[in-house]
Amino acid sequence: MSSASIFRRQVSLQPFNTLAVDAKAEYFTEVFDRDELQRALSEFHTLNQNAEKKPLLILGGGSNLILSDDFRGFVIKVSITGIDVLSDQGEEITLRVGAGENWHQLVNYTVDKNWFGLENLALIPGSVGAAPVQNIGAYGAELQDAFVELTAVEISTGKEKIFTKEDCCFGYRESVFK
Repeated sequence: MSSASIFRRQVSLQPFNTLAVDAKAEYFTEVFDRDELQRALSEFHTLNQNAEKKPLLILGGGSNLILSDDFRGFVIKVSITGIDVLSDQGEEITLRVGAGENWHQLVNYTVDKNWFGLENLALIPGSVGAAPVQNIGAYGAELQDAFVELTAVEISTGKEKIFTKEDCCFGYRESVFK
């Protein structure tokens, strides 16, 4: 691995999982925007071209992660944040939210603005990017009730793809991503 690598070796994952297990990632990087994510995926593919392919773990908030040992592979921690108002039609607000935003903090943000619809989903641990994977829900509300679309990055190619609500095939704690 060259000195210009964005991956660091033997990084503790303790701060990145809610159980605070002190397992180490063989290779680790944290990305804060789409360009960094693209670079990390590209470098992962370049470094992982040998006969012994190593796994890739995309890490969000670490709330659904149980580490029993060191991770012998690549970890990309997604910390892409930002909340942008795309449209405000009074009763209907459309936001673009970074995958690395904390879910509960997003709910608090919307409640503080008197934008209702997500309040039943408060206190669900994890990041916004993980929410569509299992169509998070609580107290009769689900993500799909407020969801419009998401932009995903295909791991194998690095290409971005937009998924509409229909594309996600949401069901009870289900989606096309699970």
